[in-house]
Amino acid sequence: MHINRYRGAVVTPDEQRNRVFFAYASAPPLRAEAMRDAASALSKRGHDARTWEDMKVDGRVLIDSIIEEIDASDGLVGEISSMNWNVLFELGYAVARNKPIWLAFDETDAEAERIWNEVAIFATVGRTEYAGNPEVLVGRYLSSLGHSTQPLFGVLLANGKPREENAVFAPSLPLRFSAALGLEQLLERQSHLKILGAGDDLGIAPLGFYAKEIYRSSAAIIHLLGASRKHATEHNARASFLAGFAHGLGIPLLMVVQQGFAAPLDYRDLLYQYSTSADLQKKVKEWLDTIPKARLGGRRLGRFQLDIELPLSSFGQYVAEYEADELGAYFIQTSEFSAVVAGESQIFAGRKGTGKTATMLQVALDLGRDREVLVVPIKPSSYELAGLIEVLKQFGSPAHAEYFLMTSWTFLIQSEIALRALELLGGRPLSQDEQTAGDDLRYLLQQMSINPDEDLSARLERVVKRVLRETAQGDRNDHDAVARAIRADQLSRLRTLTSRILGGFRRIAILIDNLDKNWERGADFEVNARFILSLLVAAGRIEKDFSRSRGDAGFNATLALFIRTDILDAVRSYAREPDKIGARAVDWGDEQLLVRVLEERYAANRRKRVGSASMWDELFCQEVRGLPTRDYILWRALRRPRDFVYFANSALTTAINRGHSQIDASDITYAEREYSRFAIQALIVESESLDVNLEEALYEFAGLSATQPVGEIDRLLSSAADPEGLRKWLTAASFFGVEVADRKFEYVEGEVSARRKSLVAERIAAKEERTPRLRIHPAFRPYLEISDDDLHD
Repeated sequence: MHINRYRGAVVTPDEQRNRVFFAYASAPPLRAEAMRDAASALSKRGHDARTWEDMKVDGRVLIDSIIEEIDASDGLVGEISSMNWNVLFELGYAVARNKPIWLAFDETDAEAERIWNEVAIFATVGRTEYAGNPEVLVGRYLSSLGHSTQPLFGVLLANGKPREENAVFAPSLPLRFSAALGLEQLLERQSHLKILGAGDDLGIAPLGFYAKEIYRSSAAIIHLLGASRKHATEHNARASFLAGFAHGLGIPLLMVVQQGFAAPLDYRDLLYQYSTSADLQKKVKEWLDTIPKARLGGRRLGRFQLDIELPLSSFGQYVAEYEADELGAYFIQTSEFSAVVAGESQIFAGRKGTGKTATMLQVALDLGRDREVLVVPIKPSSYELAGLIEVLKQFGSPAHAEYFLMTSWTFLIQSEIALRALELLGGRPLSQDEQTAGDDLRYLLQQMSINPDEDLSARLERVVKRVLRETAQGDRNDHDAVARAIRADQLSRLRTLTSRILGGFRRIAILIDNLDKNWERGADFEVNARFILSLLVAAGRIEKDFSRSRGDAGFNATLALFIRTDILDAVRSYAREPDKIGARAVDWGDEQLLVRVLEERYAANRRKRVGSASMWDELFCQEVRGLPTRDYILWRALRRPRDFVYFANSALTTAINRGHSQIDASDITYAEREYSRFAIQALIVESESLDVNLEEALYEFAGLSATQPVGEIDRLLSSAADPEGLRKWLTAASFFGVEVADRKFEYVEGEVSARRKSLVAERIAAKEERTPRLRIHPAFRPYLEISDDDLHD
């Protein structure tokens, strides 16, 4: 399949002889031979076909020569059946140089098909299948020259943002070993940098997401996995392509990997091999300090616009943090959002992808328009939270650990409020009382070792060190030692001075997000749960203290904590009175509300057109597999905005790659495989709090029917330590739906809802004298090749 051509050009073999470069691995020999034969056959037909082996100089392959050849070529044929890292690096470079590419793939090789599915980086791009036959490849290459389609470069970067100063692309690793964590913590502490691409890992987001993040970066750090690490093959394949893409854009690039790695020739000189975590961090620090300023200051294109027939090129990012500026144009206000804005909800809960961060960003924006409301967003990093939790292990008594947490949270929140209040003073004329209060507050902050120019990370790190030092000198359970370290005796005066500055305000809205970053496999979940419980208690006290700080005038302080539903369930299990933990769980069960997520984005991103056709009529085909397209997407995708946007973007990208003027049924059914992989990988990431290999457990369902008796499901999950517990977790995560009536299944989110629905289902099944059954959600089926036995129920 011909992926792209230069914009607007229609080239046939009779009109022009192309110069094409062949990139392939030297092994297996038969495959390399096929590529050499294909290049030779093209040369005999009058084309200028060259291979990487033609670039040998004195028996050595020089990457500079290969790059020069790619720059001089009209296109590149890359043999990707084995996902060779050198080939992928060259493909990435070629795409960044806006070259047409052909992904040559031997579909008769079962192992190649397996690797393709695992790497999945080109899932919505397509491939040129040649069955291991060079003549087939030559024929498909020649026939593709007569078709004009969009360059892959433009497809990936549609609506991409322009380069940002001090933005570094540094995606996370899928494994959490010490060197990986150390690098993440180092980058988190660089408050002058914006870290892009950091998230769960390189395997979840679509290729276009990472391409856009690299495009707007000023530098890139690509962390590879040692060859013996799990998932090294697929991670390093994706990373190699993205590294080549970054190199092709000309941004400074550093690749790192643990010592003992057999470095591919193409990027051997770009790769640093470290022996220890300290060694890695030292190298990265030095590299960040020596990036050429001239290159960082270089100009790059602004938003990249795509010339296509479709009315839009993207529905926007599926991750809220990466489109905060655009979010207001199409944010859907739910009742849960309104409750947080009104200060009526202390906890906003939802699973990954339900819009927690998007809601926090929009709440902050909405409240920020009110001049009588001070908005205080707090988003600690995983590094900072890990430091606080580590201190808890120093205390022998739970009561003393709880005191430390309560005091730490009070210090953290009140200092953030005070610093935010000081920021406001700099932007308006001050009364004498405000001037005096401001000077007094600055002096007090100095006495408490709180530097207004420092970020949250540095402030919290200093507190942790002081607590460890104070408690090490005496009794580890000494409340006074903790109080001295945190300057607890000054907190009352800090609150009083802050209230004087905020004389014209009626409310402080404290918004806390990101606490789930420390919730991963291997963590002490009881400690993490008590960590969050102490925050809720501390927040209650802060609200009361501020309400009394101005006497009869009143002063409303509210806190909203944005947290995952599964974490909230765990927190409740450790609470003394779980029923008193009130929370608003976001619910996207309303189909109309979920559909609006796409329709609002469509309205905001579409190019101007004459007429008033709806999105479904103008952009999508009428039906897919016998269902109206709208209903089919609602049926296939999880009821979460993230999933809806991801699926729609995958279908849109597929249509653009195929040169379609409308998203047709084949685009949607092709894209759903990529979306299903994303849904599975996101579920695996979310299972980090479980002591189970979820990926292996899910493979037990491969090839089966979607609907299974509960007993059979427990048998399939029998390799897990607690099959019943895993089944219940998967039900709470919407992997399974429960049968609440004959052939009527409901998918729920959260442990409480899942437990309630499961009890209802069991009683109904007993009453109707049938076996309780569960059904796998349609989102997960294409990846696991599970048959749809309910499409037209």
